[in-house]
Amino acid sequence: MVSTRVMIGFGRVTIGLVCALVAGTLLLPPAPSAAQLQWDQVLAAARQEGEVSIYAGSGQPNREAFIEPFERAYPGIKVSLFTAPPPDLLSRIMTERQAGRFLIDVLPSFGTSAIVPLKPLGGLEPLEPVLMLPEVTDPNAWWDGRLWWLDTSQPYTTLAFQGTVQEYIYVNTTMVDPRSFTSYWDLLDPKWKGKIAARDVRLPGAGAVPTRFLYLNPTVGPTFIERLFSEMEMTLSADTFQIVNWVAQGQYPIGLMPNPTEVVTAIEQGLPLAFVDPAQLREGAVIGPGGGTVALMANAPHPNAAKVFINWLLSRDGQIAWQREVKQNSLRVDIPKDGLREINIPKPGITYDVTAATEDYAPLSGGVIRELIEQALANKR
Repeated sequence: MVSTRVMIGFGRVTIGLVCALVAGTLLLPPAPSAAQLQWDQVLAAARQEGEVSIYAGSGQPNREAFIEPFERAYPGIKVSLFTAPPPDLLSRIMTERQAGRFLIDVLPSFGTSAIVPLKPLGGLEPLEPVLMLPEVTDPNAWWDGRLWWLDTSQPYTTLAFQGTVQEYIYVNTTMVDPRSFTSYWDLLDPKWKGKIAARDVRLPGAGAVPTRFLYLNPTVGPTFIERLFSEMEMTLSADTFQIVNWVAQGQYPIGLMPNPTEVVTAIEQGLPLAFVDPAQLREGAVIGPGGGTVALMANAPHPNAAKVFINWLLSRDGQIAWQREVKQNSLRVDIPKDGLREINIPKPGITYDVTAATEDYAPLSGGVIRELIEQALANKR
């Protein structure tokens, strides 16, 4: 009997030890995945670099969206941001690279304006391998269930993260009812002759995508563009901020091809401006990335910090910060759309043109469209 009790007691102790060991094993944290280890290595190297260098289009929203939110998320990595109008920045980039000076890591807000001159020269790195966070690469997080590459063939270098239904027309509301427009052809009404200010879309930047849309649209096409520039005596400027001021002050009742962020800022300041809703124009609407694109420069001086910044920018938190400051629709569908204007958000069940911002059609702006506009201006009547 003694022997039996001892065996029973020993058995209980053994079972208790086994249970404790099993419980202890279950409480151990899982081993990090290979992807997590790789990300940790990149992050450690980025903090060693300590800086990410960015060239971006002009505008305070870029500064507010990029610097403080990123530096708060990744302390130890500073953002060095230089802003200027995109044509000036592209000229600067080309000059620097020809001199063998590689100063930039990340190039946001350029889209195909960067692809066309830089990609053939090897100036842009393939971006797909840089996307490391699962929440970035998950297609279900993005509109229409896919990542929005602007390249039409490999290597993919430039990704759009903003998808805005783009406006082409805005007006001074004390002079023009924005609801009075039902077609782009209404701009050719003789009463608007000499009363339209427009961004010069022969230069890269704002207005290029909707102008390509009009050129390619069979119900508008080259005839409309030729007549707009030859008949309407428009005032053209490369300075979109100046044009907004002209329209707000009533010097011109109509503005075309805007930088939407500048118009929105003016509206928020109480100036009498409003967009013509693209949904009310019978020719349809186009979705474009505006300034919401990102590319990685080749020979980046801070390659690891660049990877961290790009992944943060495309993450849920990064897109919330971007959308909050720029007030344009992010293509991420897992973030709230509070504070956005309804006319800019793609609506379910509506077909939008999404091709005008891609690499295939970008050369139209500096090619046949530019030639068409210059010929029209030479034939003013």
